[in-house]
Amino acid sequence: MPTSIDKNAILDKLHQLPVMPMAVREVMSSFRNANVGSAIMAQKIELDQGLSARVLRVANSSFYGLSREVGSIQAAVTVLGFDTIRSLVVSAGFTQAFPATKDSKFDRHAYWTRSFRVASYTEALAQCLGGPRQLSFTSGLFYDVGQLVLSICIPEKFAEIVVQQQQSGLSLIEVEHSVLGFDHAEIGAEMAKRWNFPPDIEHAIHFWRVPEHEPYQPINGLVYVAVLLESGLKGEALIGKVPRKLRERMQLSWQRIEPGLPQPDQLDAVVQLMLAE
Repeated sequence: MPTSIDKNAILDKLHQLPVMPMAVREVMSSFRNANVGSAIMAQKIELDQGLSARVLRVANSSFYGLSREVGSIQAAVTVLGFDTIRSLVVSAGFTQAFPATKDSKFDRHAYWTRSFRVASYTEALAQCLGGPRQLSFTSGLFYDVGQLVLSICIPEKFAEIVVQQQQSGLSLIEVEHSVLGFDHAEIGAEMAKRWNFPPDIEHAIHFWRVPEHEPYQPINGLVYVAVLLESGLKGEALIGKVPRKLRERMQLSWQRIEPGLPQPDQLDAVVQLMLAE
């Protein structure tokens, strides 16, 4: 039977989460403002030297294949585009605020590694399939953010849930419902709402496991396929795992997406740069 843990009581503990740097909060707010000026935003990002250094470290990696090194956020925006730099700022800010530790049952290093891979695949799929690229990376990055929230707000109970999941072979969602009466997808979506994320990101966090949830949002399908890619599936084995109706909606085929997908070793290299102190 579920315990008496109240979902709202957990959400009320969101103030325990680290405060994001001002630059990250402003970048997150810019998702809702189509008229935000990239030059002004770049100047604000550059005021946070530590954040800027993390972003430039990744921007100058072989993953992005720049012909010359960029030395400022403004230069990076010019070469890579504001959407890419905005995604890197959010990634750098959150991985800095929630560092990749391995000192508990919830392996935060593995969590961020998986999340960054899913984010990269989601963005690549958006480019290949013509989906909503602007929010694709961030939607993939936060697809399982509810796990992070639970690991901070109810650490002992969530550690027990993780152990039970490992021992039972059930999915984490199933164990959470059994123990708590709700799951981390609900928690993550509510966190996104309270932190004023765009509705599309909130919807993706909540429903990517059931991508044809109505009203249908293309970003949910992108995240769903990205998670399959991150798990190691490829080729027709991957395509066969996607429900037929969703395949048709996305016009998904391996031939369409394979050329645009980043290689696993490329992803691993950029993840290490992102998580490095």
